[in-house]
Amino acid sequence: MRQGRRVLAVSLVGALSSALAVAAPAWAETDAATAALLEQKVEPALLAEVRAEGEAELWVQFHGGPDYSAAFNAETKEEKGAAAVEAAKAFAESSQADLTAELEDEGVEYETYWASSTVKVTGGIDLLETVAAFDEVAEVVDAPEVAPVEPVEEESSFAPAATGWGIDDINAPEVWDQLGVTGEGVVIASIDSGVQYDHPALVEQYRGNNHDGTFTHDYNFYDVEGSCGSAPCDLSNHGTHTVGTMVGDDGAGNQIGVAPGAEWIAVNYYGSSMDSVLLAGQWIVAPTDWAGDNPDPSKAPDIVNNSWGRESPNDPYYQDIVELWYAAGIVPVFAAGNSGPVCGSINSPGSYEHVIAVGAYQSSGTIADFSSRGPGVDGRLKPDVSAPGLGILSSVPGDAYGSQSGTSMAAPHVAGAIALMMEAEPALRGDFDLVYEMLTGSARYAGDDRCGVTADADYIHGHGRIDALAAAQALPDGASGAITGTVTDPDGEPLEDVKLAFDGAFDRKATTGPDGAYTVSFALTGQHAVTVEKFGYQVATGTVTVTADQTAVFNAVLTPLNTTVVTGTVVDGSGHGWPLAATVSSTGGEVSTTTDPITGEFELTVPVGGVELVVEAEYGGYQTVHVTADAPDLLVEVPVATGCTAPGYTFDPLGNGFESTLAPAGWTVVDNGSAEVPWTFDDPFHYGNQTPGSGGFAFARPTGGGVVDTDLVSPVFDLSSAPEPVLTFASDFYGLAPYSQADVSVSVDGGTTWQQAWMTQDASRDTTVTVDLSTWAAADEAQIKFHYYHAYRSGYWWQIDDVLVGGTPTCAPLAGGLVHGTVTDQTGAPVAGAVVTHTASGHHAFSDAEGRYWVFAPGTGSTQLNAVDTESGSATTTVNVVPDAVTEADIVLTPTP
Repeated sequence: MRQGRRVLAVSLVGALSSALAVAAPAWAETDAATAALLEQKVEPALLAEVRAEGEAELWVQFHGGPDYSAAFNAETKEEKGAAAVEAAKAFAESSQADLTAELEDEGVEYETYWASSTVKVTGGIDLLETVAAFDEVAEVVDAPEVAPVEPVEEESSFAPAATGWGIDDINAPEVWDQLGVTGEGVVIASIDSGVQYDHPALVEQYRGNNHDGTFTHDYNFYDVEGSCGSAPCDLSNHGTHTVGTMVGDDGAGNQIGVAPGAEWIAVNYYGSSMDSVLLAGQWIVAPTDWAGDNPDPSKAPDIVNNSWGRESPNDPYYQDIVELWYAAGIVPVFAAGNSGPVCGSINSPGSYEHVIAVGAYQSSGTIADFSSRGPGVDGRLKPDVSAPGLGILSSVPGDAYGSQSGTSMAAPHVAGAIALMMEAEPALRGDFDLVYEMLTGSARYAGDDRCGVTADADYIHGHGRIDALAAAQALPDGASGAITGTVTDPDGEPLEDVKLAFDGAFDRKATTGPDGAYTVSFALTGQHAVTVEKFGYQVATGTVTVTADQTAVFNAVLTPLNTTVVTGTVVDGSGHGWPLAATVSSTGGEVSTTTDPITGEFELTVPVGGVELVVEAEYGGYQTVHVTADAPDLLVEVPVATGCTAPGYTFDPLGNGFESTLAPAGWTVVDNGSAEVPWTFDDPFHYGNQTPGSGGFAFARPTGGGVVDTDLVSPVFDLSSAPEPVLTFASDFYGLAPYSQADVSVSVDGGTTWQQAWMTQDASRDTTVTVDLSTWAAADEAQIKFHYYHAYRSGYWWQIDDVLVGGTPTCAPLAGGLVHGTVTDQTGAPVAGAVVTHTASGHHAFSDAEGRYWVFAPGTGSTQLNAVDTESGSATTTVNVVPDAVTEADIVLTPTP
């Protein structure tokens, strides 16, 4: 039986018994107070599902959180783990008590989870209303869809693997040889597809190996998927590969692992359900026997490696589990994701504060194109470091070895490096902050500024490429002690999230917990100058002296600063000047608000003294702006970003980066009579951008062995206004002469006739093409056509990106206005993913999770918008466009007959 599951004697789905056994009322009959409560607490998409289907799976979350003070103040990792588990279970029991008592009284089946206080129950509107009415309930959501970070490419072989390039690149052999350190005494856990536990390169390192020909799988492998039978298994080959990179060594020369002396344990979760990933998180901090019973925190690992997540940096679905691991002294390592090269593509939970997110680089040291980039939530530095991730040799099931690529190949390099660090410096066990400091401080800084940089890191490699030898030697020698204390306000109330910096022979940092307490477990002896900071309070300073093997005490009292109300307006700063929907927050996210999307106005209470604010437009294509709140009424002008993808802007006279999943406004796709798929913009085969460009791209490829013959035609533009009559575009033409052809033609008569300007039949990969357009330099009504032809088997393609006419990328505003509104269905529920199109121009947008959309409408005056959703229907509405302004237009979809 699964941990936490309670199956009641009466199974009742969709309605409660007794008083709740009546049929679910019509939505219109729900009283105003209940409707408001549902709107406040229930995820809109879930509410819509319940209303449409009659019932749904409800995931109930609660206010508050565990008090991990005892765990943070514990001296050993084992004590930390026991205290953290006790605190998490105590909070889950208290927060869930009233709701579960009600469910039991009414005979409703439910499941509970203690690592992240959650109750799962299936029901309809009556049950939803009952759940939402409990004060302890914070939110009711749908189960997040979690997916593994699949390899980008893979190749398997039974050939020996030897030592892969990644192991050498991070200097792991130098750690083995110079320090005599292989990770002995350290346990690494894997949450992945499972492991072939008796693989020659892994069997000796399995903690369940009794080394007498027998194995004990209790507490060493958790078959959370219920797919393995009586012994560990691998549901694909991914987990065997990642564990091999962490610890693999067959004793016969195949040293594929970074820390071959460390032990491994594993959970075979692989993206199947939220149930499984929560149970996996619980098992990591308190492993159980094979049946999932009798949890024991003393058997928890030192490190946990993860290759799964969600393609969003802002999703907090696993935050509770990560904070539990952090309190228990377990170091989480996560693959950053394979959603690059777009900036801000870091996955969750890799985006969280208390995890080490890992990007992937290739043997040259440059970042892999697929590697997800930062920044993370609130501008947080992510990824934290990078590691080898392209063409990584490791173990695969069947006693074989194979090469795979992805950030999920990079993360285990980091997990293995941390194991080496922990054997070299036992003080690192159980101390995430110290591990992080040593690992990142010793990394080889890359300085790749394509997604932005900080003082000593960037949003592509993080702090840099890891160096296992430097990291294992980073902790300085010398006598040491510890520092502890409490920070309060003048009334003696504890202050949480206070940052303390200790400046001495070896600088340390700490953050207070909910009880205001903090602990620095390792500090060199001597005097340290202390700086104590919290947003909204005056900075405090002092000194503390550390003596050998003793714990020094430093307490502080912070005085609140006076506050003031800052008002302002956020507007476009590149020509249109229209109000912007934006988030305005302090640099650390301590205070935050959003602007009125129609007026751009905001109001924020901040400490007196000029707080720095971060302004991020909700519309894509704008820069992030930092301003100082030192005036009563701020005017914040936000310029467009260099890609010129903001609504209402275009490269002059012609340019496009194909960042939408649909054809850009004004561009036309033509299928010249073939039965194959013409030009697309949504990467249907998940190849990623293979051109010198980044982000989205235009793509054409035959899906079978037939013929593809397709055109991508630009809108009409004034070539005579171009600074230079030249076309450039990023291209990846994977062709096979004479069966393939890529060409560019020009028309000056509205597409009636075309003249070829460039052509190739030979493969030309990852190149920037320049085409001379001087023959048509005087044309004030020109068009360009990208034509692709292929008549052979599938597996060939043409990708294009970053089309630019004129030589100089000049981003200019188009005449028109912005339309902003909400798309709802007939019941009033917001519709996510609806396509809203300005019918006259083709400019389009997608509604977000709250049903909100924003789309550019060229011209002025009365015009039409069309909204379509495959499930909720469609609608056409008329709006009056005001140039350089925002017009509000809500749209209600009508079901398709």
